[in-house]
Amino acid sequence: MGMTATATLEVAIEARHLLLIRGDTVCLDLPLDQGGRHRLVVEDVAAARRVVAGLEACPGVGILTAAGSLPGAMTVAESLALALRYGQDMVDARDDEREMEMALQLCGVSAQRIELLGSEQPMRLPRMERWAIGLARWMLRPPELLVIDRLFAGLTRREAEALISVQAAYHRRHPFRTALFVDLDTHELPELPQCRSLAHFAEDACPC
Repeated sequence: MGMTATATLEVAIEARHLLLIRGDTVCLDLPLDQGGRHRLVVEDVAAARRVVAGLEACPGVGILTAAGSLPGAMTVAESLALALRYGQDMVDARDDEREMEMALQLCGVSAQRIELLGSEQPMRLPRMERWAIGLARWMLRPPELLVIDRLFAGLTRREAEALISVQAAYHRRHPFRTALFVDLDTHELPELPQCRSLAHFAEDACPC
């Protein structure tokens, strides 16, 4: 069992389930290796940060923020190559390039745009493009649980729907990898198609 804690919040992995625990209450029971989308709704930004920090410290969890979670000092090509080469002694640059192009195309980036992206720094790109590239990075090196942190904050409904459609490519590529959307509790929160579970987290209570 792996366990991490942040204040009174605990994240544990037991019997291939990820558990989010506050005090004696299990707020989230998420099966791993079964794939699919899940959603955790939190009351405010502070709660979201606490939850994501706890999840991030847990082995096998990858975080994808609204800005893409890409290293600012690296180019797009360097970031994707780093994901591909992690833990590998020998690599073929041509295979790397094919894998990166495939991942970017699956994430909705056109072939014409891919030709120009390699030398770009993510911080200079539009938010939606940074997010798509960040998703491509995790597609190349999928974690056991991909946590998607507050993706929809500040987006129009059309933009949100576009990124939900892009994210679907991750599940087609890795059908047994689980994704958890951590979202703020708002009246305009977009529907998450094919969402397998919905849980809530509040600082003072856990009405799950």
